Amino acid sequence: MIQDSFVDEALLSRVKSWRDYFAAKVGFKNHWYAACFSRELPEGETLTRTMLGENLLLRRIRGKVYAMKDRCIHRGVRLSEKVECHTDSTITCWYHGFTFRWADGMLTNIVGAPESRLIGKHKIKVYPVEEAKGVVFVFVGDDNYNAPPLSHDVPPTFLDEDRAVEGENFVIAANWRSGPEGGIDEIHRYLHRDSTLLLNVKGALPLGHVGVKAQCEKVEDADGPKGIIDHFNADKMYFEAEIDGVAGAVTGIRFADTGTGKKRTVSASCWLPGVLRVQGFPEDETTLYEFYTPIDETRHRCFMTMGRRCADEDEALQFRSRFVTRWKPYAIKNFLMQDVMARESTQHFYRHDRAWLEEVLTEEDFMIIEWRKLCARHHRGVQPPSRMD
Repeated sequence: MIQDSFVDEALLSRVKSWRDYFAAKVGFKNHWYAACFSRELPEGETLTRTMLGENLLLRRIRGKVYAMKDRCIHRGVRLSEKVECHTDSTITCWYHGFTFRWADGMLTNIVGAPESRLIGKHKIKVYPVEEAKGVVFVFVGDDNYNAPPLSHDVPPTFLDEDRAVEGENFVIAANWRSGPEGGIDEIHRYLHRDSTLLLNVKGALPLGHVGVKAQCEKVEDADGPKGIIDHFNADKMYFEAEIDGVAGAVTGIRFADTGTGKKRTVSASCWLPGVLRVQGFPEDETTLYEFYTPIDETRHRCFMTMGRRCADEDEALQFRSRFVTRWKPYAIKNFLMQDVMARESTQHFYRHDRAWLEEVLTEEDFMIIEWRKLCARHHRGVQPPSRMD
């Protein structure tokens, strides 16, 4: 589980309350994860994805998406290297003709050995699939695990019937844990002080603020998603920093600079198995949802999506147009890419197990620690790193 041989039990005692989170290098199994956008998988087409160290092959058949393990049970070749679907309901391995049914993974035929006693007795692994809000979700877990409703693994409001959602996804060269931790980071606003998004929306941004544990809300209801909400402490924000005796050496953008005279209410939250929700970003009535899907120990796929409640299709079209023309260039490709740069930079440190024990956190990092503890309490299993895929 823990690779560095010099990590001793004394140091591990420091992470006792979130040891499973520490071990979850490739994520938590038996959860729903974002796999792709619906638009990435047209009718009759296939798509490969690596999720939690497992190689998957997805296909849309008569509107429904199916997913199976991208490795033939016979000699281990990847089905995706030469996709052969002689019928809508099956896929045939290009090497020896082992044929599997998409719906349940059953070996229905072997073209090269049609009399084989293996037929009807063996299966390839298949994965439950749900599609919602233009996103395809796959349940990655144990074969005999009864998948819970998708609503248990996405943030509240994401599945609202009147919510329109748009987004993009990117492969990030960093472990998945850097995603939610970066979003719930109390004082990382300093990173964004030169973002062009702030000029575009005339937004205010402090350098940081005094975090208090009272602003931390834990959502742990048995029948629903599990998460932690950070209700920002808007009354105690820092807009100037003194460095080496020089007052105002660094300054943030003040609310007064916007000309609105009011403070926006924004809150950030993290939800199992690894989703960030920021309400009121990048503008009022719009919510950012970032889904972090582990690929392996050093990479994850990040789905940067934005949702807004729309009264009718016309409002939804206006929102989608606004996303493409404004939020994609200013919020995603500028503001959020600054977070990506930080994640990839921290990977140089956190790729070593000992780094998680040697980090020096400040008092304002209590949200990160509470997130780690919540994950350790409510996850449905730690996914072991794959040694075969």
